[in-house]
Amino acid sequence: MSRRAFLRAGAGLAVVGAAGGSLAACVSGTDSLPSVPMVGSLDEVPAGTRSGKRFVLGRTRRAWAVPSGYASIDQMLAQRPFFVAHRGGSRDWPEMSLFAYTQSVCRHVGALEVSLARSRDGVWFGLHDATLDRTSGTSHFVASEHSWADIKTHVVTAAGTSEPHQPARPYMRWEELISAYYGSHVIFVDPKHALAYGNELLDLMDQLPGRPRERLVAKYAALDPRWAKDASARGFRTWGFYSVGDAAQLSGTQRFWDMLGVDVRADAAMWAQARSYGKPVLAHVVASTADRAAAQRRGADGMIVSGVREMFGP
Repeated sequence: MSRRAFLRAGAGLAVVGAAGGSLAACVSGTDSLPSVPMVGSLDEVPAGTRSGKRFVLGRTRRAWAVPSGYASIDQMLAQRPFFVAHRGGSRDWPEMSLFAYTQSVCRHVGALEVSLARSRDGVWFGLHDATLDRTSGTSHFVASEHSWADIKTHVVTAAGTSEPHQPARPYMRWEELISAYYGSHVIFVDPKHALAYGNELLDLMDQLPGRPRERLVAKYAALDPRWAKDASARGFRTWGFYSVGDAAQLSGTQRFWDMLGVDVRADAAMWAQARSYGKPVLAHVVASTADRAAAQRRGADGMIVSGVREMFGP
């Protein structure tokens, strides 16, 4: 993707080339855009494909307008509440597939969250666990011990979603997510089990065009501040999330993080303590409208949402 395409988000939209984008999945259920020549207005768009805000002529031969999310971290923080798609919408679609992120984008979720693994040959891709076992049904398939060529022969199943019989989806490389949505959305980035290579990931973040520090948030489990320290030293803002059992360690670790995350199920005392530090506090993981109501009662500034369809429409 060209630098120009990445930076169109400043005008309220992003242009995505047909080879790398996926907006038409809103309509067709596929991961990629249809092969439709680029046009200059919505009036020229084939029926049933008007998912974007508008079309803009550019250098690429084929392009679609992506529904814009938060243009920057500051814009996101100015919203109350703001929303982040957990693994692309993990309750609804195969997690961290490009298809899942596209579905959330189509429903106007303003920010996206991704956990990354690193293959043996250095390819970063969406994966929460150390293995593919939960997401692909493998047995002791450790991602870091396999090449990307081996990993991409597997798919992310829908077994953990509300519709387990929907199609499985390919694993998504870091570059695919960036090509599709870096220009239009804030992205929360977690190195998960590849933290030992965290500086390599920060290098990739640093090398992106435009102003990556205005679009990328470094996130990790709050009790381990290593990623926060490294990311902060590079000028990236950070988000550390706490589980229900972490209340006793909140006071000693919150100083490492710019934003805090509290389990939506945590008690009022933990929520009050987190909010007392004067930092934005996000509820995680919000799976339903009932969870959303609970998060709002606790005073959440933002929400990490897995149940995107229930909250934003089918």
